[in-house]
Amino acid sequence: MTHLHPVDPTHLAERSRLADGKKTRMGMIYAVLAAPALGLAFGLLGSIVAAPPFNIEAPTGAFALVATLQVPFGVLGIAVFLAVSGTWRDILRVLGHRVSWWNLFVAVGGFVGDLCFAAASGLIGGALAGAVGGLAGVVGAVIGAALYRERILRPSTILGLAALAVGIWLAVSGGQIGAPTHGVYFATGLVIIVVAVLTWGFESFAISAGTDLMPAEGFLWWRAFLELLIANALLFLLFPTGRDIARQAWSEPRLVAMGAVIGLGWAIWMIMGYYIGISYAGAVRGGVLTNTLAFFFIAIFSLTVYGAPFSLIVTIGSICTVLGAMFIVTEPKSYIARQRG
Repeated sequence: MTHLHPVDPTHLAERSRLADGKKTRMGMIYAVLAAPALGLAFGLLGSIVAAPPFNIEAPTGAFALVATLQVPFGVLGIAVFLAVSGTWRDILRVLGHRVSWWNLFVAVGGFVGDLCFAAASGLIGGALAGAVGGLAGVVGAVIGAALYRERILRPSTILGLAALAVGIWLAVSGGQIGAPTHGVYFATGLVIIVVAVLTWGFESFAISAGTDLMPAEGFLWWRAFLELLIANALLFLLFPTGRDIARQAWSEPRLVAMGAVIGLGWAIWMIMGYYIGISYAGAVRGGVLTNTLAFFFIAIFSLTVYGAPFSLIVTIGSICTVLGAMFIVTEPKSYIARQRG
């Protein structure tokens, strides 16, 4: 006769806590590994958005670059990932879901952020746009912490916010020197990248909330695919010049290859950082890491690999923003001990 032993609730709770901790660490690792992919992709985007044929007319050039090169290749990369991983069925499961409209909200926010980054890169340069864009993770963390009631206000958070403030001040101060524009145009570029930061920040929270309610892989596909439809519909309906720019871009193999690098790098970052990173580690840790580190690499690659005028001040400012983000997501041992006590 088999004897059933009572299950110890304390033991089960401890196992659940350890499993959640492992999942969080895995999400943070994926977020960190995803960062260089977006750095290569958007660093390249920032370097060509102000070059022919994309500089024919603003903001149509940035619009055409995002709509006709970045997003199509990104959707292709995500489709390959879903097919190889066998998770393509999750695409159809999202249809008719009670929160399937959430995909549209995220897609619109993501598209606005991507377009704003491209336009800002043409005005203030990709390096500075990358340095400021890293604030998106902090915005998403604050929103996520407030709505999920996750406590992030501690001494290390205050120190992190101070480091972020210093980093952005240094980046903007140094970025003015080598920026493509000055005066009103430079200020406009800063406003545009701030809009991108806000939309990406809200998107980070929306992804965290959405992947709690539906399969992350299907959510990933519809976010990118809806952005593709929205971007091209607006481009071809509202920007006649954009159609000419797109035609010229697709007729030049070199630009098509660059578009593939941008789109596939964006897709890799989306898969590893925005969805695995955020869905595993949460809007606070995953969102801060995948955004702040990615935009740090955008700034560094722009200043080195892609030939933007090198600025030590912008580099130091970018490093300060990364350190600030690390302080925000890091919980000191003494704080953890007090929480457990």
